[in-house]
Amino acid sequence: LSCRHYSRRGVCVPSCRFTEGETREFAQGKECFECHPECERIEGNVTCNGSGADTCTRCAHYRDGPHCV
Repeated sequence: LSCRHYSRRGVCVPSCRFTEGETREFAQGKECFECHPECERIEGNVTCNGSGADTCTRCAHYRDGPHCV
């Protein structure tokens, strides 16, 4: 079984929450994953491009080198 668009925890969805919603996501393949909690949620823009604290567009608190802390 495969989804036409994306999958979130085994459920087919039309899109990941890239730019809206309480929890922001990124896609790896056709699977939606949550951004790291230290990433600042940005309205109307991508919040992260991976799962780590070094993949945030902006940090919610502070940046230590490449990582949000």
